[in-house]
Amino acid sequence: MHAPRIHDRFGPREVVSRAATSGVFRRAALIAVFAPAALIAQRGGGIGGFGKGRGPGNLAHESGLVIPRQVNPINLLIEHRPELGLSDTVFLRVIAMKRTLDSTNAPSMRRLDSLARLFRGGKPLFSDPSPERVDSIAEARRVMNGLLIDVRDNNSVAREKAYALLNEQQLIQAQAIEAKAQKAIEDAESKKKP
Repeated sequence: MHAPRIHDRFGPREVVSRAATSGVFRRAALIAVFAPAALIAQRGGGIGGFGKGRGPGNLAHESGLVIPRQVNPINLLIEHRPELGLSDTVFLRVIAMKRTLDSTNAPSMRRLDSLARLFRGGKPLFSDPSPERVDSIAEARRVMNGLLIDVRDNNSVAREKAYALLNEQQLIQAQAIEAKAQKAIEDAESKKKP
């Protein structure tokens, strides 16, 4: 013998009507109706919502330490090799100069990166920074400027050595490429300033 099924005892319509009148279907229907509304309310959207909810706001902050971008003329020579028509011998010498320049600038670039991370962003403008913080930011700016001068000097020396390898036409093109890159950096910086 087999165990009696619900269908055998009550008939198909009676089973459906009992399930429909039970609390299970009512609860499921209520959840299906009200869950989306609760989720929208949590997110802060929907009709009558006030936007995206609480966010960080648009408080003005003091500027942190921002390391200005610099043009690396050796990298530009490598990037624009086909345009400049550099021979294999010249290209290999430029690559060697790049390695030397990168090694020379690496300690300064690491310190600049550390300073930028340490002094990223700032406190809101309406709060008074402590005198120690003001002094530390001023000292960081002095250190940053000294490191930037070192990097610029290293880049200038490498540029002169690399440009000495170029013929007159290549030199004119390389200088134009460098000027264009410098202008792009300046334009980007001026757009950031209010």
